[in-house]
Amino acid sequence: MSRTIQNSHPGERILFKTRPRFFQTLESAYLRLIVLLLLLYFFTTIITYFAVIQGRINSLTTIPFVEWSTDVLILFIALLFFSLIWTYLSWRSTYYILTNKRVMIKSGVISKKNVYMHFNKIQDITVTQGFVQRISSSGDIEIFGGRDKTSLILTNIPNPDDFENLMNQKIEGDGQNNETQEPKNFGTKRYQ
Repeated sequence: MSRTIQNSHPGERILFKTRPRFFQTLESAYLRLIVLLLLLYFFTTIITYFAVIQGRINSLTTIPFVEWSTDVLILFIALLFFSLIWTYLSWRSTYYILTNKRVMIKSGVISKKNVYMHFNKIQDITVTQGFVQRISSSGDIEIFGGRDKTSLILTNIPNPDDFENLMNQKIEGDGQNNETQEPKNFGTKRYQ
């Protein structure tokens, strides 16, 4: 079954659609998650410590130290929680799409952003994989454009070598005659 995309060119079909690898994309959220869990686990201990401080400085000032520090701690926990939710929603709304005419990045939680580059504009492709990315079979692909020196960066894409090979086939025109064949499975959604 052929799938088309909105606002597409005539005859444009989706060949490959994926998201960034989940665990690599949320790499920055791990520390926030650990801090959030520790704060929740030790919440009463922290408040008790603030009460001890309040008792020691009670003779110096009448500032409600325990109440203020509890409010600040709850606000900090809420900010950590919502930043984790935002990171997840950002991952969930990011797609890398390869059609028979162009490479696209669709992203955005509140406002949508679509960035694309046609195959005839692509000058060079760079694939990089860090140690953790090699273990999880993911990597980053940077696609460089023509005269305007633009580039697209697809981060933490699953099986970047296979994606690069498919793009090279489309750029060189080798894949035009093979569009009716069953595409290789990259472990993500492929359309035909």
